[in-house]
Amino acid sequence: MPVGWGVLRNFRNHAKEMGVEPPSSPMFFLMPPSSLTEVNNEIHTIYHPGDNILLHHEVEFVVRIGIDGNPDGCGVGLDLTNRSAQKIAKSEGLPWTDAKAFPMSGPFSSLVPYEMISYEIKLEVNGEIRQYGNISNMVHNVNDLFKALHSRFVPEPGDIIFTGSPQGVGPLFPGDKLVASLWKKNECITQFEAEVYSSENN
Repeated sequence: MPVGWGVLRNFRNHAKEMGVEPPSSPMFFLMPPSSLTEVNNEIHTIYHPGDNILLHHEVEFVVRIGIDGNPDGCGVGLDLTNRSAQKIAKSEGLPWTDAKAFPMSGPFSSLVPYEMISYEIKLEVNGEIRQYGNISNMVHNVNDLFKALHSRFVPEPGDIIFTGSPQGVGPLFPGDKLVASLWKKNECITQFEAEVYSSENN
């Protein structure tokens, strides 16, 4: 089954807001199949883990690996992050699995054919633009990410790469309504909607 490959700190402005520097070469973390959810016409449900947990949104350009090992589809995704678990992992030098790989933590839109152009991604929360970015501003572009991934791992066709988030990451709360969208030449070409619910409703 396809897995997700998350890219760390691939926008300088996001790295800056997190108080760190972007890595000199692409760094990846794994997202298991249970994390990945392709969202078509339905509204995706995000379950908030609890009042004492800080859950953050990170909108990202996503790319699917084709049969020939090259990108064959793209869309927009959310890398949902349990920031509370991530803080503990960072302080103790532990893996980020609890923070990044929980079920349905990586919803993404229906995919469109990939082109080598400067796509734009946008996230609206309750009608307000929270994140916006152009993939031309990524530290490591799609070609660099694919080269690095293939040189160090064995990705499979169908795997999804979450290429990193621009600045503006922030908290989500039950009741929040989200729209994540991918833009090409000022035209929205794919998007999905999501709503946050309390974990008590799960």
